[in-house]
Amino acid sequence: MHKFFLIVILFLNFELQAQFENKQLDKIDILRYDFTIRINDTTNVIEGKTLISLNRIKPVDKVILNFKDQDKSGYGMRVLSVADKQGLKLKYKHLHDSLTIFFPQKLSKDSLQIQITYQGKPADGLYIRRNKYGKRTFFGDNWPNRAQYWLPVIDHPSDKAVVSWTIVAPKHYEVVASGRLIKKLNKPDNFVYKYQTQVPIPTKVMVFAAADFSIKNFKTLKLHQHCVPVSSWIYADSPEAGFDDYKCSLRALQFYDSLIGPYVYQKLANVQSNTRFGGMENAGNIFYDENTVDGTKSAENLVAHEVAHQWFGNTVTEKNWRDIWLSEGFATYLTDLYIKYRYGNEKFKERMRMERQKVIRYNSFQRHPVVYDEPENLFRLLNPNSYEKGAWVLYMLHQKMGDAKFFQLLRNFYQTYRLKNAGTEDFIAMAEKIYGENLKTFFEQWLYRSGVPVLDIYTKIDKRKSLLHIMIAQKKGVYRLKLPIRIKWQGGQTDFVLKIDKESQSKLLHMPKNFDVGTFILIIDPDVQVLYKPFETNEQ
Repeated sequence: MHKFFLIVILFLNFELQAQFENKQLDKIDILRYDFTIRINDTTNVIEGKTLISLNRIKPVDKVILNFKDQDKSGYGMRVLSVADKQGLKLKYKHLHDSLTIFFPQKLSKDSLQIQITYQGKPADGLYIRRNKYGKRTFFGDNWPNRAQYWLPVIDHPSDKAVVSWTIVAPKHYEVVASGRLIKKLNKPDNFVYKYQTQVPIPTKVMVFAAADFSIKNFKTLKLHQHCVPVSSWIYADSPEAGFDDYKCSLRALQFYDSLIGPYVYQKLANVQSNTRFGGMENAGNIFYDENTVDGTKSAENLVAHEVAHQWFGNTVTEKNWRDIWLSEGFATYLTDLYIKYRYGNEKFKERMRMERQKVIRYNSFQRHPVVYDEPENLFRLLNPNSYEKGAWVLYMLHQKMGDAKFFQLLRNFYQTYRLKNAGTEDFIAMAEKIYGENLKTFFEQWLYRSGVPVLDIYTKIDKRKSLLHIMIAQKKGVYRLKLPIRIKWQGGQTDFVLKIDKESQSKLLHMPKNFDVGTFILIIDPDVQVLYKPFETNEQ
């Protein structure tokens, strides 16, 4: 997802439970959700029916779903009935935003289908509001665990499931949802849309949208394993040129499919939306902020980021929220690589320099590592450590491993955990196996340690002997770095790499005869390869 929303988010004071019922994930496996949602134009009340297909991994007698119950203001969901697929009513309890369903006493097998009928007005998760043209819209907005505001689910990234949508909507709406459109039925008062995924996805990216859309089908791309139709869905009132604001997704899709591995979803729909985020990587149908459609094609970086998430974040999903950098850091660095592919190395270095500054600014007032126990408010994970510092970790690992091994790592990691979940430790283990060396120090200092290296660098010159003495002090703890340094003067230049692994180090250089003391300059990290901060004299 893209985070120009973040400043707004942090003031919303959501207290989201980070690991709700995570203990049951080794006991219950939800295989499939079949959602039926009826929407209308007179109220914000939705009517829902969810058929859940699950397996018991261990002999438990209940399943606990995340599902918001109604509050005093009338927001939330009211369960009308719970039954098995044959219609046998099941005992349940819906309290404190949990729906506990008790299994039949004589359950003959470990597979079970449960049907939940409910209705209510979502306080969040499904956004029902008017777009910038004043038209009514419906957009699912589930990240991180807000699906529970309108869907009965295990709302955690490590419980993936196949999903189908049946959306009953007034006829003026077009509806897009996760998966492929199976059918569209014309009823007297509405259309009924049926979408179906082929592969399991996490709840954070299973959504639908309904609005007065205009649709443009670009073309069907022939990728690794199958043909993928790509389209733009924009508001009917948006300028027609706005369709092409998302056309760059074609190139991004081809680039990542070639670089990483096969795209697994049945389509890629790019959707103008009215939700919380600048961009949200919903599986196979990405939602972008409504102001990205203006006919200027200025959203390419955002589009590339959200398309990258289809591989990392959606297909390979973090095990727990603490591993979010495996989603956001990966999407950020893959966007950097896309920009390098499209516009060359100078643009790439410009982006890495900008991302480094974001990390430095953030770490000047926040002291936590990339990987740490998630905060109670999960929105606080959307920060430059998860995005830009995560990208810098991958960039420095890329330099350390070299192109061949690094891209082998990306491809192997994707293939191994495709349609599954992975943690940071899984990635580290695979990186060490492919690199052939221990990477403990590298990952400990960049992922599990807060802050960035702060370097105080100064020089002394012995003009008589043409000696240049470079001294470096680490001010915020000792890191192990290889620091590129360039010395330039009128008529000459020399480059070298200084290995740093102590609090204070120095290097004595014998300069050539044409060295001009009066014009020399010292350039640290000229090609933007190291994450560090120059020491400032006013730092404490």
